[in-house]
Amino acid sequence: MFRGPLLEIFSLIFSGNPSQQQIISCVLSVFSVLVIIFVVFPIHECAHGLMAKILGDDTAERQGRLTLNPFAHIDPFGALAMFICRIGWAKPTPVNIRNCTKVKQRTALALTSLAGPVANILLSYVLIIASKLILVSVMGAAEVNQVLIYVVMGLCYTATINVYLGVFNLIPIPPFDGFNILASFLPGKAVYFMQKNQQVIYWVFFALLVFGALDIPLGAASNGIIWLLDKASFFIPDGGLINMFI
Repeated sequence: MFRGPLLEIFSLIFSGNPSQQQIISCVLSVFSVLVIIFVVFPIHECAHGLMAKILGDDTAERQGRLTLNPFAHIDPFGALAMFICRIGWAKPTPVNIRNCTKVKQRTALALTSLAGPVANILLSYVLIIASKLILVSVMGAAEVNQVLIYVVMGLCYTATINVYLGVFNLIPIPPFDGFNILASFLPGKAVYFMQKNQQVIYWVFFALLVFGALDIPLGAASNGIIWLLDKASFFIPDGGLINMFI
């Protein structure tokens, strides 16, 4: 989980005679990180800014962050960390909740925080629909275009990554979006306690993550959402072929 593509590339180079499976694994690893940096993160961060704009705050827009241009959101150290250990981050989108005058501040905090993960999940839905449309177009063909199969693999892989990142960001501890959503419902003392002990909470969470204690709940939540997205696109009769890719 924490072995990034740079380490896989070095392992491939020094392995002497890498197998086809090792090469494919390395390519997918590089592809997944590039997708996260150039697609997932920009959509996630832009969604925060867009929701803030809708609610009355134009801070992100004034700072040039209301864009899907990945270079506006890339954090160099976060991107490097993604390539090394597959855990990284983008530049946080600036939001001034006090400017969100169209709703109460607690509601604005919840909505702007929720916008990022929801945007990632909605993108996954669009990608699953696109994948099904491609699969339907090749069903019954005498000879399947291999390029289209790789396209479907890429789309489904990106959809899966989006869901997993969306779920991960909904974890209700600081500094994740899930904490801000939770904080909008908690009394002030509880929020203060969690913020005061943020470092301890985060390192306990990180230890649980490293030792795999969160694999089952995070995996179950992500797989459940992917299943729902598949069922929500029932109107495309792909014959269940999409399940070979997600």
